[in-house]
Amino acid sequence: MKLDPESKIKGDLGGAMAVTFQEGVTLNTFCAQHIPDYNPERLKAFALRVFYGKEISITLYATDTAKVTADNTTPEKMPVKKFKLDRNILAQLLPMLAECNFTLTTGEYPLEDMEVINK
Repeated sequence: MKLDPESKIKGDLGGAMAVTFQEGVTLNTFCAQHIPDYNPERLKAFALRVFYGKEISITLYATDTAKVTADNTTPEKMPVKKFKLDRNILAQLLPMLAECNFTLTTGEYPLEDMEVINK
């Protein structure tokens, strides 16, 4: 997990998160099982946004493969479907994870340049 050196931290801390699903589980299969009207033959989940603050919101983004054609594999804007999910989806998602790893930073120093000195 490496942060883009050009990324801007929005807030006090920012970072990246890596998640590994249990064997046999993918984000797309999870969505097909837990989101009504989610068609895994046509859609491919690729991003999950979680917001926690005055409210909790979970948003899933999936590419619509019917709109992405072979001759347009790198469009300027990717056509996606947006699904606003109930916050209870997290309770269903967490048991599907094998592991989760994330680092938050102020962005003041590049993480890849760190050297731990108190080993």
